[in-house]
Amino acid sequence: MLKMEFADNYAEQMRRTLLHLLAWGFFVIFSALLSGKISMILGLLTGWTSSLIYFLLMCRRVKRSTELPPEKALSSMRTGWLLRYGFIISILVLAVKVPGIDFWAAVVGVFSLHIVLMVNAVWIVVAGLITNLGKSE
Repeated sequence: MLKMEFADNYAEQMRRTLLHLLAWGFFVIFSALLSGKISMILGLLTGWTSSLIYFLLMCRRVKRSTELPPEKALSSMRTGWLLRYGFIISILVLAVKVPGIDFWAAVVGVFSLHIVLMVNAVWIVVAGLITNLGKSE
C-alpha cells in the first residue's frame, strides 16, 4: 500500500516538475527572442536540454532504486550521481568548445531544474503561509 502511494505521488510530482521545466524553458527562450538576444538562444537551449535530460536521468535512477535492496540502492544512487554530473560537465565543456554556443547562457540553462525546484519550494511555503494566516484569524 505504501509503495503504491509513493508511486502515484512520485509520478505526479515528476509530471508537474517536468511541465514546469518545459514552461520555464519556453519562457526563457521566448524572452531571449523578444529581447533580441538571438546569440544566446542556442546556449540557453543547450543548457535547458541538458537540465531536462538530467532530471529524467535522476527520475529513472530514483525509480530503479526503489526496487533494489538498500545497499544496492545506495550504490546505484552514488554511481548515478557521478554519471549525471559527468554529463553536465561534458555539456559545459561542449559549450566552451563550440563557437556558436554562448557559455553563460548554457550555464543559465543548466540551472533550469534548480530554478524550477526553488520556485516550486517558494510557492509551497507562500501557499502554506497564506493558508495558515487564514486559519489564525
